Amino acid sequence: MNKVFLGKPIHWLMMSIVTIIIFSCGFNHMHVSNFNLFISIIFISVALLIFLILKTSSQKN
Repeated sequence: MNKVFLGKPIHWLMMSIVTIIIFSCGFNHMHVSNFNLFISIIFISVALLIFLILKTSSQKN
């Protein structure tokens, strides 16, 4: 499985969680009824995802 899923398993888990959050908002038609909250949820979840991936990745100089 390491050849199929490149990267750390924690990164895949975090991306799966963010994907589930965004899709659940879409299935609840939040992008139509409450657009500002929907965009805020997307921006916050993606920002947290980027922050956590950068924090858990090794830094090579």
